[in-house]
Amino acid sequence: MRPVGSTDLEDCPVSEDLLKRLLEATLSAVSDVGDQLPERQRAALAVYCYRRSHFRKLGLSLASHCSKQAMILEAGHAGEMIHMQATDDKKALEIERQSTPKGGKAPVSLYVV
Repeated sequence: MRPVGSTDLEDCPVSEDLLKRLLEATLSAVSDVGDQLPERQRAALAVYCYRRSHFRKLGLSLASHCSKQAMILEAGHAGEMIHMQATDDKKALEIERQSTPKGGKAPVSLYVV
């Protein structure tokens, strides 16, 4: 399937105001703001942010709230990979939270390979 969007790497698919609000929001609040966007625009914004290293976490957070199909329509195979990474990151964070001791610090291993 050929992607239909994300051909322009420079133009942000949302207003500068909204992008600024998203960047200032915590990642948990991003879902609230992102859910107000139509899915196609949310997928375009996820791809836009992911392609910029300093916005990558925001892009992954937005991509985790998009369907796989929307991400594929937006960016083809790259959209599928972003979606996969976003959903894997979400699972990885849940596992990490469950395995982290209540003190907040992960145990240190002195094992040398």
